[in-house]
Amino acid sequence: VLHGSYLDSTSRRGFRYSRAVLVERDVFLGELRAFARAKEAAGYSREELQETFGFLLFDKEEEAQEVCRTGLRVNSSSISTL
Repeated sequence: VLHGSYLDSTSRRGFRYSRAVLVERDVFLGELRAFARAKEAAGYSREELQETFGFLLFDKEEEAQEVCRTGLRVNSSSISTL
């Protein structure tokens, strides 16, 4: 999934990853499920609610660990690309 998820195919040559970590936290998954239930009740289709992956590239492992602990919220980060 990681190597096939470039917005631009020419980006493939510009990145080298040392490792990828899948983060699943029960509290965040619970929030996601509640959000999806509310959107489904509001009439969103299954296609619109389909889960996808998001990838963040960090310069320092400590930055990644902080996001894993606290989660990612709208307008709460200086991260501008996902």
